Amino acid sequence: MRAGNFITRQCKVILESKQQAILYAVIFSVLPFASWISVALVCLVTLRKGAKSGFDVLLPALVIHSVPLIMLIPLSGAIINTLIAYLPCYFAALSLRKAERWQAVAGVFFILAFLGCLFLQLLAPGFIVEQFNQFKMILTQYQELVDSTLNGINSVILAQLFFGIQILSIIVSSTISLMFARLMQAKLFLPGGFRNELMAFRSGRVSFLVFFGVLLATFYEIPLAMNVLPIVLCYFLASGFGLVYFIFSRKRQVKVFILLMLLMLVKPTFVLCAYIVLGSLDSLVNFRSYFPSRVGESI
Repeated sequence: MRAGNFITRQCKVILESKQQAILYAVIFSVLPFASWISVALVCLVTLRKGAKSGFDVLLPALVIHSVPLIMLIPLSGAIINTLIAYLPCYFAALSLRKAERWQAVAGVFFILAFLGCLFLQLLAPGFIVEQFNQFKMILTQYQELVDSTLNGINSVILAQLFFGIQILSIIVSSTISLMFARLMQAKLFLPGGFRNELMAFRSGRVSFLVFFGVLLATFYEIPLAMNVLPIVLCYFLASGFGLVYFIFSRKRQVKVFILLMLLMLVKPTFVLCAYIVLGSLDSLVNFRSYFPSRVGESI
């Protein structure tokens, strides 16, 4: 409790002082394994004060974060890594501030991922396959295991899916930073609002059409569709998980959450597929409307 109160107080100080916000964002941007906190602080200021104030914190954090990277990798790689670390989350925070719905955040991430993969496929079509081949070379000591596991599967398809998983990992990292920022904002200004927003998260009919289109294009082995397939699957997975949690979380919310997570560990294939199917069905039929409403407030 004391640690949580300390973090909340520090977030309040950051929101009250631009200098403090910039200082903390810059410091955390260069600390090992702490850059996500810097991104979260940029999101917190953006969510509360808007695009300009968020950008005032974003710019110095971007510059300082890129300095140690420039010393380790080529300049172009350092710039790309820095932009990927900060900009998607900044744009997502702007959309969440305006729409107050996490579906909008998912839409921003999907559009950015789609455009990024599209440009890469057009400008450097061989990059994804070359990267995958280099990854397999790194695993030379496990070559027999890799070859037996991937035997009979087209390496080009695997390369496209592997790249999609990489993009998904970036989105998950950005989402963690944004969720932390939203949680702190809720604790300061509307306790319980963050939970209500998450409980209201569900896929819609437009997302279902996108899902169907991506699946169809993946069946025809279109590289761009295979790149974004993991992202779309994760979206419906989150929607299905949220639906199940919504139904069973009237009491003992922590225990229900832990149980649902454990099910994914015990029977991962079946449970993950079940969540995706439920998320898909929920996009067509709003199952939450059949249960007593526990969602309404936002931040």
